[in-house]
Amino acid sequence: MGNSLKHLKQQLPLLAPKPLIIPPIFSVEPENENLRVFRNENLRVFRFADLKKATKKFRQDRVVECEDGSVRKFYKGYIDETTFAPSRNGTGVAVSVMECDSSRSLQDWMAVVRSLGQMSHQNLVNFLGYCSEDNKPLFLVFEYSHRGSLDSYIFGKEEEEALPWEIRVKIAIGTAQGLAFLHSIKNSPLHRELRMHNIMLDEVQYNAKLFYLESTTRSLVDEGLIAGRFRYLAPEYGTFGLLDMKTDVCVFGMILLELLMGSKDRKKIKNKEGVEFWTTSLLPNDYKIEEIIDPRLGNDYSAKAATQMGTLINQCTAHDTKKRPLMQQVLDGLNYIAEIKD
Repeated sequence: MGNSLKHLKQQLPLLAPKPLIIPPIFSVEPENENLRVFRNENLRVFRFADLKKATKKFRQDRVVECEDGSVRKFYKGYIDETTFAPSRNGTGVAVSVMECDSSRSLQDWMAVVRSLGQMSHQNLVNFLGYCSEDNKPLFLVFEYSHRGSLDSYIFGKEEEEALPWEIRVKIAIGTAQGLAFLHSIKNSPLHRELRMHNIMLDEVQYNAKLFYLESTTRSLVDEGLIAGRFRYLAPEYGTFGLLDMKTDVCVFGMILLELLMGSKDRKKIKNKEGVEFWTTSLLPNDYKIEEIIDPRLGNDYSAKAATQMGTLINQCTAHDTKKRPLMQQVLDGLNYIAEIKD
């Protein structure tokens, strides 16, 4: 990873990523008559046998342990860019299995499929299609992100070269663009989908793409039982169960802080852990940027830009939700930070 980072540091691309052009998808009529109502011309209905072949019998590629205790598994496969048939020399896809349980039926998941099929943005992981056959779990197929998730770069080994400051800002901008887009079309929060392990990076230029999969909202009673596991927990949600798009802004602020610190350990910025102790915002008024910024960056960053990032983090994580900016305003702030070079 180190050599590629050095090359990117010398020749950083423009901050606005180019959209991925998806090859045409030929529609296939689903075998299950109950699923015809969800037929979407932009989605491919995959056969189970084809997915099994494409993934070499579902060879596991990535496991995500979510904060609520659930586990999400991904399998890597290769398909032809035109026919979407299994192909050794084709394009990479990530296949995720969705087990239907008592909390979410097949029809619930198919509603998610329909919703995902209607969304397309350069900063969202592209959803390509699904597979639903009798006596089989539901499989969702996405484009493959060859560099993996952001957390593996930010929370990697200490001896590894850190992501340069400019790339961190670029990743933050891409994530904010995807989140602002979702807010504009959904008019609802992402809830648990806004996590660092759901921010994927493309193969060439470290463009950020949100892996978005609509999640269910548990009751406040259930949430209280597992609140201690959550690293990204806005105060209004942890205390009162309130959830809106400003909650996403707060969580995004926490992700910005981790990008800044290169760590998930907040002990060095607060004496007490946990959002229940917040009174104003995440960073204390007397913090010093040089004491909290990722030490692996050395002096290779703009102190002015990093300080402005700290200000933006405090705005996003303000205890009073009315004082938090909208995601579009956060995006404007990040674009301003990207222009600071001194």
